[in-house]
Amino acid sequence: MKSLLSIVSALALPICAAHAQGYIVSLDAAQDGGGARTGSGSGTLTLSGNTLTFDSLSFSGLSGNTTASHIHGPAAPGVSAGVLYGLNSLAALGATSGTIGGAVTLQEGTGGFSLAQQKAQLDSGQWYVNIHTSTFSGGEIRGQILLVPEPSTTALLLGAGVFGLLRLKRRY
Repeated sequence: MKSLLSIVSALALPICAAHAQGYIVSLDAAQDGGGARTGSGSGTLTLSGNTLTFDSLSFSGLSGNTTASHIHGPAAPGVSAGVLYGLNSLAALGATSGTIGGAVTLQEGTGGFSLAQQKAQLDSGQWYVNIHTSTFSGGEIRGQILLVPEPSTTALLLGAGVFGLLRLKRRY
């Protein structure tokens, strides 16, 4: 029985490790202070291992041309935090609309945080994307990166496996 349980556990580990997390972000002027700020944006991201991929993030309607974009954190909505990762190489700069696409590799020690701490911050909505413009150098639009809740396929598979093992145990 113990060897069968070990086999099921060993088979489940790669399923858990290969699982990618999905995130959404909705950027607007109100999250960055409101006032004369304009523009909006939205997109999706995926974290697989240590790679955070911007699957699709578009923005438009900015009052000035983009000068920079970053991931900031850790911070709750409406609270400012330092830059964790620059996105300038992934973003359209010098325009009032565009996209952010590509990937950022999370690095141990960024912002003084371990990879585990960074992933926990990301999962708990403490990171945000900020797009800076010539009109608002501190940021024109901002949006918290939020974890997309999804059914846990892994838990379902493990539960079915345990149920199957219990049934086998009863037979023998």
